[in-house]
Amino acid sequence: MSTITFSGLATGLNTADIVDQLVALKRVPITRLQNQRQGFQNQISALATLKTKLEAFQTAAQALKSANDFASLKASSSDEDILQVTAGSDASPGTYDISVESLAQAQKTRSQGYDNTLVNVGEGDLVITVGGEEHTLTLTGPTTLAQLATRINDEIVGLSASIVFNGAESGGYHLVLTGDAGSAGAFTVDTSGLSGGTAPVLTETQVAADASLVVDGLPVTASGNLLSGVISGLTLDLRTAEPGTNVRVTVGTDAEGVKDQVKAFVDSYNDVFNFLEKELKVGGKLEGNASARSLGTRLENVMSASHSGGAFSTLAQIGIERQQGTRALKFDAAKFENALSDNYAAVRDLFIERDGNIGKAALIDTAISTLTDRVDGLFKIGNDSLNRSIKNIDSTIERYERSIDNYRTTLERKFRAMESTVSLLQAQGNYLSSMVFFGSTSS
Repeated sequence: MSTITFSGLATGLNTADIVDQLVALKRVPITRLQNQRQGFQNQISALATLKTKLEAFQTAAQALKSANDFASLKASSSDEDILQVTAGSDASPGTYDISVESLAQAQKTRSQGYDNTLVNVGEGDLVITVGGEEHTLTLTGPTTLAQLATRINDEIVGLSASIVFNGAESGGYHLVLTGDAGSAGAFTVDTSGLSGGTAPVLTETQVAADASLVVDGLPVTASGNLLSGVISGLTLDLRTAEPGTNVRVTVGTDAEGVKDQVKAFVDSYNDVFNFLEKELKVGGKLEGNASARSLGTRLENVMSASHSGGAFSTLAQIGIERQQGTRALKFDAAKFENALSDNYAAVRDLFIERDGNIGKAALIDTAISTLTDRVDGLFKIGNDSLNRSIKNIDSTIERYERSIDNYRTTLERKFRAMESTVSLLQAQGNYLSSMVFFGSTSS
């Protein structure tokens, strides 16, 4: 049964409001703990953002850590109407003379004309051999020309079927079969097992043929026109056959590509430190966070340390130096390009890991892997510590809440007792007053 309380009826005091204010004063430590808890949560969130930025920096470093990664190469063709070329990561500098003698082509066959796509081609076994492998399509019951094309496309690998309409009112629909490019894609179709309809009679309109080219005097045969295995690291796209016409393919260092990779490395580094500068300052989410401060110091030490064994010992010598008044780096593109032109190997060795040489990109990659290790990395340790602090605060708040509930109950009991006492005294006073009044009137 609920209890109705009339606050301050006897005393005239708003005892309920007094209790609320006293309890509010008692809750001040809880508010302080809640603010502290939110601060820890903000740190966890900021560390997650920092880790994401750090991993992006690591990705940029990994793009420079090996000789192959750093050696951004560019391939060019002297006649792109005949031959186009792209260089992969495992390409090597060099020049090649290539003549495209013939292009690879796919075998094509075409059927006689049908009046529409619903004509019955018969039922039974249709045997198709592609690249020496035999396939049997069993047509059960009447099968239309359109259904046959669908069956071929769904069930025969290396062969595509389409229906071409030439606009003729009679016999305008033709079944066209196309194999894969190259002699390996040749096919045959045996329709002798079909009956009860108009089986397609196929005529070869194009013969399967391999591409033929000559690379530095060496004859090469290929099954397609997009070739990735002829020259290591290069993809050749054959566009037009011009027998006897040499196309010069040149593979060389892509200075612009290397510059872009290094600039991306610097930009990722700056993204990390711009975030750190913002969040470590007074009022920032990571103010006073030891893990974040330690991380920044470690990365700065790696980047500023001297590198031995080469013509360049510091990043500043190739155009990468600290901006005055900040922890960020600035990238002098012109100075970098000059250094790259003067001594490509020395610039490369500042970044890569090879034969005992450990450059900046390799060191950063290792450092970030250590920092982000899921078992004992700096982020794992820092987050665990913050979560423990939050758990302790939650326990403390829970104890405070129980104490305050008891405090409120005690206050309410005492004020009710006070109201009861005052009410009793008032009743007694009223009684005495009435007795005095009656006594005076009777006399």
